[in-house]
Amino acid sequence: ATQSTWGFRKKIMENKKFNLAIFSNKGHAAFKIIHERNLDAFFNYDIISSLEEIKAMPNPTKYNACFVMTVATTIKFSDVSPMLEEFIPKSPNLSWIHCMNAGIDHVVNETLKKSTKITLTNSKGAYDASIAEFVLLSILYFSKKMQFLMADKAQHKFQMRKVNHAAGVKVGIIGYGSIGKNTAILLKKSLDAKIYAIRNTPKLTEEDKAVVQFMGGEKDIPYVLSEVDYVVNVLPNIPKTVKLFNMNMFKKMKSSAVFINIGRGSAVEEADLIVALKTGVIAGAGLDVFAVEPLPESSPLYDLNNVLFSPHTMGYVEDGWELCISVFEKEVKLFAEGKPLENIVDLNRGYQKSVSYTHLRAHETSLH
Repeated sequence: ATQSTWGFRKKIMENKKFNLAIFSNKGHAAFKIIHERNLDAFFNYDIISSLEEIKAMPNPTKYNACFVMTVATTIKFSDVSPMLEEFIPKSPNLSWIHCMNAGIDHVVNETLKKSTKITLTNSKGAYDASIAEFVLLSILYFSKKMQFLMADKAQHKFQMRKVNHAAGVKVGIIGYGSIGKNTAILLKKSLDAKIYAIRNTPKLTEEDKAVVQFMGGEKDIPYVLSEVDYVVNVLPNIPKTVKLFNMNMFKKMKSSAVFINIGRGSAVEEADLIVALKTGVIAGAGLDVFAVEPLPESSPLYDLNNVLFSPHTMGYVEDGWELCISVFEKEVKLFAEGKPLENIVDLNRGYQKSVSYTHLRAHETSLH
């Protein structure tokens, strides 16, 4: 967003509430939180649940902003882009879209990219802690051979097995944004893990040095895969990441290594992953996301005992809406005051702009 965008928005907001369109189903729990926090003191809002509703709207619409809620209980991911394609041209005063997810691939389309005055923000940070904990769980699960212990229990076998230490493991984090940093901090604190990180700007900052042992760029992914015990994918769904993790990549990993996916399922050639798991190319996988969701019942991933399986639930936490609305609240207040927003997404890159450790929660940044 340019400085002229801020001026355009500030002029709209002076001395009155702004008009907000919320893409959601009516009666969702999030609205209770919005009312409890008195956020509707900043805006008038309408709930929009379908493409048909947008098509029936007057042209132009009155809206200055849009809040996109996309989970199973609200608007489907696949519905959002067509809704925005119709909504944006009808809304000449629209200058802000906020996505309740961290990933925004379902929101970004050509119409949005072509706009010169719309800023897109996401809910970066809202779900980081739970997703990072899944990585920790995966490391403990495989290091303590839980897949075998659980199978023994199911067969009423009392069988001692040698297990591995989790302390000091080497972990490669491919995609070192907000979730990647929170994951690294948790693993450093809990396991004294050795962190190998990959990001587009691979310079190791002073902040990074307390957490990261190695920082590299895209060209260093093969090196990281060959060095670490656990590979964690946190990449967004953008063209260059689609099916990045294929058999060629899995063969670069140690045969004792585990692949953990908390990014996007599109980054994995799932057929290759299944073969790699079945044939011992890699030892296991901890999966929270999949190429197709819901995962088809016919998928072999359901039956593999070396897969720790989560049906994209790690961001679906008890206080998830509280966390999501907290991020939204911060942005609402900035927007209402005509100030620059914080969680701005780079529409050309398709993901969050640079992340500072100072944006993470205080209790998550301490390494002591």
